[in-house]
Amino acid sequence: MKKKLIISISILMGFVLVYYFWPRTIELPQLGTIEDPQLTSISGKEFQFSTTKPKLVAFFYTSCPDVCPMTIMDLTKLQEKLQNEGVGENQYEVILITLDPEDDTVEKINQYKSQFKTNDNWFFLRGTVEETKEITDQFNMVFNKDSSGFITHSTIMYLLDENNRIRAYHDMNIGKNAVNLDELVENILILLH
Repeated sequence: MKKKLIISISILMGFVLVYYFWPRTIELPQLGTIEDPQLTSISGKEFQFSTTKPKLVAFFYTSCPDVCPMTIMDLTKLQEKLQNEGVGENQYEVILITLDPEDDTVEKINQYKSQFKTNDNWFFLRGTVEETKEITDQFNMVFNKDSSGFITHSTIMYLLDENNRIRAYHDMNIGKNAVNLDELVENILILLH
């Protein structure tokens, strides 16, 4: 009886030791790689994707009636959540790319941007129609502009690591479901550590 008790306690202690000393690193999958696209920021400067920071990439257009503005409003709360985790705005980037460069002029995007409380690590980008198609193809992002100018688009955001590898997908705000900021913060923290 004593021998069984000692064996049971030894096994239990073994499990406890494994639990406490097992490495706790979580790795996000690699879901694809983005080549460094050349797009222009609304400040007029060429934007380089090849930074050493994680990047959240979302696509938008200024006349989007719901998904785009609600998503951007949610993402403004991301800044505060990350700050509460000790992550400064100099450690990550939020990149928003217009799907409608024909209609979304620099002036129009600047006016749109002014409706939201964004930081200096937010970049609103605009390319030509061809450049926009090229980058959406790299992300496998689906969108269509009909003859009336209405755009339908997939509602996925992309979290990239410092090497432009897609490491996670996150849903945009689709009305009933806001952006899952807790999951987004957790994934950014994983990339930073």
